[in-house]
Amino acid sequence: MPQENKDFLKRASEYWSEGRPLDAGRLIFKSVPINDRPAWAARILREVVERTGTKAQPIEHILQLASVPDRWKEAHRAFSEARDMTLKLEKAHFRSRSEKLLLPHLLLAELVAKVTYNATNPDDEFDEDSGWWIAVCLKDILDSVSDSAFSEKMWQVLCNESEGATK
Repeated sequence: MPQENKDFLKRASEYWSEGRPLDAGRLIFKSVPINDRPAWAARILREVVERTGTKAQPIEHILQLASVPDRWKEAHRAFSEARDMTLKLEKAHFRSRSEKLLLPHLLLAELVAKVTYNATNPDDEFDEDSGWWIAVCLKDILDSVSDSAFSEKMWQVLCNESEGATK
């Protein structure tokens, strides 16, 4: 691994440890090649969903789209579907335990959809910092799960370092 990559990951790790996941996310996201970003983002979402058992149709739809480059343009509509569900949950006066867990997963799925759509280089792209926020959502979910082994694994996935990562 080149020295500059070690320095970059060290800085990202420091940001993460200091409670600055947005800064860590900015460094990490910028290092992922554009065409690899949908797979990278989807892998983070998929790992979290598998670990927590959280399921929702918009999340599954976004995961499917991110895995097929010819369908990435459909991610804009998939974002809207996830956003509709997110807004309904946010407006609910009472949320069940499963709905409280679903909300950060939907927020993460929205970001995966944005990153996926933006990889098509559209004229109407989502904010360029959408991918940075994946680290923030991931950190929120990891803090709620409180599993140090899973947190370490997800740090590696976020850094695009672990087995199966796109390079």
